[in-house]
Amino acid sequence: MKVPSYVVFGASGDLARRYLLPALKNIPVQVIPISRRDYPNLKNIVPKEREKIFHLAIPPEAVPGALELIATTFGNDDVKILLEKPFGEDLASAQNLVVHAEKFFQEEQIFRVDHFLGKDSAQNITRGSWRRENVAKLEILASEKIGIEGRVNFYERVGALRDMIQNHLLELAALTLSPQGQGLSPEVRHRLLQSLAIVCDITKSECVKRGQYEGYREEVGNPSSLTETFVELNLVSDSSEWRGVEIKVATGKALSEKFTEVRIYYRDGRKEILSVHPEPDAYEKVIRSALRGEHELFVSSEEALESWRILDAVQESWKTSEDALIIYQKGTELNELISR
Repeated sequence: MKVPSYVVFGASGDLARRYLLPALKNIPVQVIPISRRDYPNLKNIVPKEREKIFHLAIPPEAVPGALELIATTFGNDDVKILLEKPFGEDLASAQNLVVHAEKFFQEEQIFRVDHFLGKDSAQNITRGSWRRENVAKLEILASEKIGIEGRVNFYERVGALRDMIQNHLLELAALTLSPQGQGLSPEVRHRLLQSLAIVCDITKSECVKRGQYEGYREEVGNPSSLTETFVELNLVSDSSEWRGVEIKVATGKALSEKFTEVRIYYRDGRKEILSVHPEPDAYEKVIRSALRGEHELFVSSEEALESWRILDAVQESWKTSEDALIIYQKGTELNELISR
């Protein structure tokens, strides 16, 4: 039996080098790296007679053209498409991307990668037994010690909101809010994301905060950059299970320590911390799941659109606002930024 062709668009990029290609070493597929100069010759590079998996590790704006190229070259039989975050740049572009993808491929052929969903420590969150009436507050936090590690073009375009909040942390929020054992259902996660919103005044720091570590502007060569390296959002849920519970999501770069945590504050004063650990095999797990045609570890189009819907007003506000950017020193604690 012939192994599938695993075609990696953007194989020379940081994400492919650090995560994707190492994971593929352990999977029985024929890996075919593709760069832009290969596009005109794609039909001669990729065998037609076997299953083809196209992993698009490319910027959002390049995805529509790549999808059309794949469809016009190979059709849509025996084809799977893996998309990397962010899935669009805002609500409108995400909606356009979904519509564009549906012109060429069925939803069941598309796998939107959030490798956090492949982590055992993230999946364990869905096995918790907490209930709304016992919980006062939830915090979903990701603190990173590293800065942008030379990824100037990527980070200036994306920022912390798109890089971490829109995908990883909102997905963790959905896992945390899910009924026990049901968080690996995309339908359940979608319903819970539908219930989330920012209802406070987004121009006030007690509702939404954004910050940037000192030296970032020099690092990226843009003295007027407003790109955020820290974000904090305060959400509420209108679902009957979680109405009235405070939900905070926050992330930052160049901070004092690295951790990803779900913190559950109970009404009786107790606090429970669930850690999401680095798991080198997470990418391998999600790729194997895609090869089997399973969607539980992937983000549905409905989930992606709901996450952008939650953030839409914030993004619009930031387009016209140049104030309220917290400048913080490298090595600051995430808790300190939250408490400001």
